[in-house]
Formats: sequence, structure tokens, C-alpha cells
Amino acid sequence: MRKPRRRRGKRSAFKHWTRVVTTAACCVIAAVIPIWTVVAAPELERLGALALAKPAPALVARSTTAGIERAVVVARGAPVTALRMDPPGLQVHAVAPGETLLSIAAVYAITPQTLAYNNGIKDTAELRPGQSLVIPPIDAAIHVVRDGETVASIAASLGADPDTVRTVNSVAFEPADVTAGRVLLIPVPEGRYPGFRLMVSEAPRVFAPRIRWPTDGIVTQLFSQIHTGIDIAAPYGSPVVASDSGTVTEVGWRGPGGLSVCVLLDWGLEICDYHLSGTNVELGERVVAGQRIASVGSSGVSTGPHVHWEARTNGVLVDPMTYAPAGPTVLRVGGATGSP
Repeated sequence: MRKPRRRRGKRSAFKHWTRVVTTAACCVIAAVIPIWTVVAAPELERLGALALAKPAPALVARSTTAGIERAVVVARGAPVTALRMDPPGLQVHAVAPGETLLSIAAVYAITPQTLAYNNGIKDTAELRPGQSLVIPPIDAAIHVVRDGETVASIAASLGADPDTVRTVNSVAFEPADVTAGRVLLIPVPEGRYPGFRLMVSEAPRVFAPRIRWPTDGIVTQLFSQIHTGIDIAAPYGSPVVASDSGTVTEVGWRGPGGLSVCVLLDWGLEICDYHLSGTNVELGERVVAGQRIASVGSSGVSTGPHVHWEARTNGVLVDPMTYAPAGPTVLRVGGATGSP
């Protein structure tokens, strides 16, 4: 017997419709994909660039070597930059009518001797209106360096301290900083320049009263260019009194002048008594006119008991007789005198 044949109608219809649907889907996909590719091209390009980009190199390179010791340099001291100050400068002053050497010196806070020494003036009467004066900032000699000179030799010629000269003039290296032609300031305390003496033709009167004699005695030597005060001979141990009220500025031994006492009077005059045998006051003590401050002696360079009486105004030596009491004076030249 033969097997009955199956009917192919329904199966063939299903396959047919499947083929039709598949064909239609392929046609739709084939039509849509190109359109989508065109529309999404920029985005696909960006994704491709990210996928195919090379890795960026590391910004910080890491050392692959570990544990290598390196030399370390340690400074002995921190570097310091110092500014070297310029030395003080000079000024120029034109003398006005009515000005004097003493008044100009007082304006610039220097001694008249400093002003005179640096401008070649030996007498206050030499000053003239319109004259130009060189003014140092301190009591110092203005020195122009010559060939072969050193700070030490220049300082020695004026009795100054070499280290002070270097400090004032900012001299750090020698001889590089001390060349011929350079101007140096050589500080001279109190304006006491070796071998220089200023003559005061007219002693300033200010509004000074007459002052007392330092002791009762006989005037044996007067003030002159070679004698800086007047000598009054008196018995050894006689009292020496303050000529007027003031403050004691010096007590002690001063070279050839021996034991001395100086008093700055309230109105500006400074009185010094030399060759004393003893003192009764202390430095800075306040004294009044007529107060005993010392005793007559013959200390220092002296030929007998006496007082060498000096007067200074603004640092300038003047004739004490200008301020001495009015009246007759006992004068006997050639008596017991000495050198201050």
C-alpha cells in the first residue's frame, strides 16, 4: 500500500508569506540604512575618532630610578645684601651782609674753627659779604687725597682715628676706595686742628654781664695769639670760684694745663681754669656765681702757683678781659706764669 501524499497547500502559503515579508524587510532596511548613515555621519565620525585616538603622553614624567643618593650642598651662611651708605656731602654758603663767622658756624652746628680751617680763614675780620664758604656736615677737615697717601697717614696728620675716618667716608676697601683726588672728611672733635688757631678780632658781646675774676691775684700774662688766656698769680691753695652761674662741663687733667675745671655759663660763654691743685665740683654739677669750684695750684707745665683763665664762645677762644669786671687791674708782666 502507498502512503497517502500530504497536502502542500497550507505549508506553501506560509513559506510564501514568510519570503514576502523577509524580502520587504530587506528592501526597507536597504533603503533606510544609507539615509541613516548620511544623517548620523558627524556623530559616527566623532565616535570613530575617540575609538581610534592614540593615548596622550603623560604630562609628568615619573622617574623609574629609585633609591639613588644625590650630593647635597649646604651654604655656610645665608647671603646678605647690604647697602653702603654714601658719605655725608658738603654744602656751600654765600655770606650775607651782617653775618659773621660765628653766626654761620652756629647755623650749621659746627665750630668756627672748622669753618675757618676749611676755607683758609685765620681771622674773623677776613669774612666778606658775598664770599662763598664750603661747609662740612660735621667738625672735620676736608682733605683731597694725594698720591701715596693712606687713610692711616691722613688720619695721623690731623690726630684722628683711622677707623672713624673709614666709617665716615664709607671706605670698605683700600687702596681701591682711597684714590688720588678723592675728597675725604677727617673728623676732628671740638674742631681742634693741629697747628691752627683762629683769631677773633671782635669778641661777641651778646648781652653778657660782667663776670667775676676766678681768684684774687695779680695778672701776669695777657691774652695773645700765642697765649690762649690770661694768667693770674695767687697763693697756693687760694679759692677759685665760678665766674657766673652755669654747668660744669669738664673736671680733670688736661695735658700741659694740669688739673682743670670748665663751666658753661647760662648765657653761652665757657670758662676754664687750669693749673689747679684740687677741685670741689663734679662733672655736670650746677654752680652759681662766686661758688668755690677749685684751688690755685701749679700742676702741669707751670712756673709757680697761678690760674690760667680761658674763655670760649661758640668754641672760639676769646680774650677773657672782654668780660672781666670793670675797674683797675693789677698787671705785672713776667711773674709766675705757665702754659695751659
